[in-house]
This record gives sequence, structure tokens and C-alpha cells, in this order.
Amino acid sequence: INALLSNTKRTEKNLLIELLDLNKKIDTREKLISVISKESKELGNEIYENQLEINKNKRDLEALKKDYADMIYKSYKSKSQNSRIMFLLSSENFFQAYKRFQYMKQYTSFRKMQGEEIQIKTNELEALTDSLKVKKDQKQLLLVLVLHQQKILISNIPAFWCK
Repeated sequence: INALLSNTKRTEKNLLIELLDLNKKIDTREKLISVISKESKELGNEIYENQLEINKNKRDLEALKKDYADMIYKSYKSKSQNSRIMFLLSSENFFQAYKRFQYMKQYTSFRKMQGEEIQIKTNELEALTDSLKVKKDQKQLLLVLVLHQQKILISNIPAFWCK
């Protein structure tokens, strides 16, 4: 009877130690799940902010393209009505011709700058879209990791404790 009692006490002690270890593992896994969930929420916020930025850039890009198209159309229309040379030669004096020439240079420079700005906005939009895709993939990976950790947590619980 004493041997049986001693054996039972050892088994009980081992089970208590195992229970404490299992509780520590469960706490650690729950903390890990909490951290992963927090990272997932932060990524979700970044994704939302990126989406807002993408929408803003799309609107800006459309406005730039519209302005650029209007400017090109007006430029084409004015070319058909007056040629550049006639515009310069119709000046009343040299100073006016020089000012008109400067105006045409500025206008050409502005058109070029607007075209470059459209290209920059397009590149920013593509970069933000790529960043958004990467962050969505990261969030999906974190969600899979959370599910995996939860399965491990559930599988570590001994069957006799679930009763």
C-alpha cells in the first residue's frame, strides 16, 4: 500500500509539473497569438492608409492628365490658327518679340514638366500598389500563422483535461 501510495504521489507530482509546463506553453502561445494579431491589425491599418493614398494619387493623376490633354488640345488649335513664327514676327518691337519667345519657351517647359509630373505620379501609384500587395500578403501569412499557433495550442491539451 505504501509503494502504491508513493507511486501515486510521484505520478501526481509529475502530472502537476506537466500541468505547470503546459500552462506556461499555453500562456506563451497566447502571447504569441496576441502579438501576431496586433501586427495583423497594424498591417490592416497600413493597408487602409495605402489604399487612401492610392485613391488620392489616382484622382490627382486623372486631373493632371485632363489638364495636360486640354493644354495639348488648345496648343494644337492655336498652332493651326497662328504659326509660331507669325506670332513672333507680328510683334511691334524686338522687346515684345523677345517676351513672346520667352513665353513660348516657358509654355513648352511647362508642358514638359506636366508630362514628367504625370509620369512621377504614375510611378508613385505603381509603387504604392506594389507595397499594398506585399502588405496584404504579409497579413495573410500572419493570419495563417495565428491559425497554426491556435491548432498547436489546442493539440497540446491532454484529452483527460477536456472532459
